Amino acid sequence: MSGVDRLGAHAALWYGQARYRLAWLVLPQAAVALMAGLALALVGTGAEWGKPADSKESEKLYADLLEKAGKDGDKAAFDKLKTAAEAGQISARSFMGVLHDPDMAPVYPKSPVKPDVDKALGYYQRTADLGYPGAQRGMTELLLDPAHGRYDAKRGCRYGLALQANPAVARAGYAGFWPAFYRLAGCYVTPESGVPRDPQKAADIYMETVAAGVRTAATDLTDGLGRRPPDLVSAIQRNLTRRGFYAGPIDGTASPQTIAAVRALSGKAAPAGGSAPAGGAAPPGGAAGGEGKNPAPPASEPAPSVDALTALYKSAPANAADAATLRDFAEKGFAVAQYLYAMLVSPTNKERGQVAPDGRLASRYLERLARDKEFGPAAVSAAFLYDIGGADLPRDPDKAADMTVRALELKAKDILPNLENDKWGAGYWAALQQRLAARKLYRGRIVDQRNDRTLQAAGDLLGNP
Repeated sequence: MSGVDRLGAHAALWYGQARYRLAWLVLPQAAVALMAGLALALVGTGAEWGKPADSKESEKLYADLLEKAGKDGDKAAFDKLKTAAEAGQISARSFMGVLHDPDMAPVYPKSPVKPDVDKALGYYQRTADLGYPGAQRGMTELLLDPAHGRYDAKRGCRYGLALQANPAVARAGYAGFWPAFYRLAGCYVTPESGVPRDPQKAADIYMETVAAGVRTAATDLTDGLGRRPPDLVSAIQRNLTRRGFYAGPIDGTASPQTIAAVRALSGKAAPAGGSAPAGGAAPPGGAAGGEGKNPAPPASEPAPSVDALTALYKSAPANAADAATLRDFAEKGFAVAQYLYAMLVSPTNKERGQVAPDGRLASRYLERLARDKEFGPAAVSAAFLYDIGGADLPRDPDKAADMTVRALELKAKDILPNLENDKWGAGYWAALQQRLAARKLYRGRIVDQRNDRTLQAAGDLLGNP
């Protein structure tokens, strides 16, 4: 059994066996850790660490029931899932916790049950004690988020540490678990957590969650960085320096330069020559992120003027050479050229003349500009493009909603009048409401139609009164 497996076995026993916890008070901890694997077999949990007793077939069956119950409102599927959970099926219990989990309500808007923190914790706990990652995630987030009213630092941090040590989570590349790790990071700087204080470990986890796109982390660690302890801010500065995002002093001050570096990391806009994150992970915006970051323009090539690029855009529909020149500037990383060329080849453009539509390229440029350059109009255009689709770009209401939210975050005010004109396609309004609900701005039923609550929530995110 590897060291990681021993640690996992220890975590499972700690939560599930009172006698084991007592043993830690009277036996040397090293000896107990070495014996954890044997003890786990003796107590007969019926599950290997990180690998619950349910077969893959059973787990898939219960996952399908979860989808039908939570997304389709299928009462029969819910009843089957509940029966399996009450019979002791591991994954079924975890999925019942998901249906009661208030954090998961936007994902499963048609759940037959109302969000209930206590019931969610009740379903999660047993399966979390047996090493089921989803249940460990649920316990961590519900117990460490004060908004849920069940804050318990010691207990929540123990589940967070077990989640972090779970080999199944590592094998999955931590996908889907970053919000829980954001909560876990606070354990290393919270006195009542029972975890030895370690600002650098907290900072490293915080920055990983920012790089992974956890919006709460990005907001809290920019808007609220000045309220963090100076030694934690210093640790964040050291992490950002290693990543190549920060070149200022390590002084524990939440300076504009430090905040800008965190914001750049959250937008996956690695600077020229930026280094990879510690631990060998792909650099933000690199291969692990899908499309990659915007290429930097060649340092030796002067930027073309806006007037020159605009002239190319206007002549491109009838002049193939000018269209090729505009694309060449775009490929070299000039942001204005990228935006103009995206608008030129967008399937929504009816005035492109001889230029062939290229929806995928247009969406790629627009998303990069919205993400890396924080250019609001690009997010607005991307939202329209994904809502309409066309050419080689399938219509995607979820991405349209993502880009709408990005436009609101970037204070692109022209998005609101377009939301007030109800010309968006099927699926868009439900997707937008789910994202606004996840930010605790939209309160109400998820319905695939525009309503005043949606417009109010959008206005609140934009910053309007």
